[in-house]
Amino acid sequence: MTPQIAPARLSAAAFLLICMGALAACSGAPSTGGGLAPGLVAQINAPGAQMDRSAALGIINQYRATRGVAPLSPDPALDAQAQTVAAQYASTGNPPARPAGATNMRLSAGYTNFAETFSGWRNSPADADVLALADARRAGFAAVYDPNSAYGTHWVMLLGQ
Repeated sequence: MTPQIAPARLSAAAFLLICMGALAACSGAPSTGGGLAPGLVAQINAPGAQMDRSAALGIINQYRATRGVAPLSPDPALDAQAQTVAAQYASTGNPPARPAGATNMRLSAGYTNFAETFSGWRNSPADADVLALADARRAGFAAVYDPNSAYGTHWVMLLGQ
């Protein structure tokens, strides 16, 4: 004879498991990023930390593929401009103007790694549409950490045609 579990007990057990999972998620333990590339989850919240621009471009291009648009190419000139913009953004705390040569710019601050930054952009309809602009062909990225800033890390993505 197979033991029977009352539906009320099964529901209580399922609820307990859900609560335990939620508590574990809120434990404050650092995220390992699951199956993400190490460059996407590298912490950029320390002086001298450098973002992995290749990994950033890779995840943006994966997203663009899901939206049916061509991949972006890396652009060292846009990277340099993005670095300048990110440094200005970090030092002033004010969103800077889009530099000449860039057709679009995405800014973010406060995230400690690019996976979080990308997730914020992807989950914002306006930002997500910019990530998937069909006329964009080139991209440049930068992140600057400023310990004196209220947001810490400042992220910039520049797009060009």
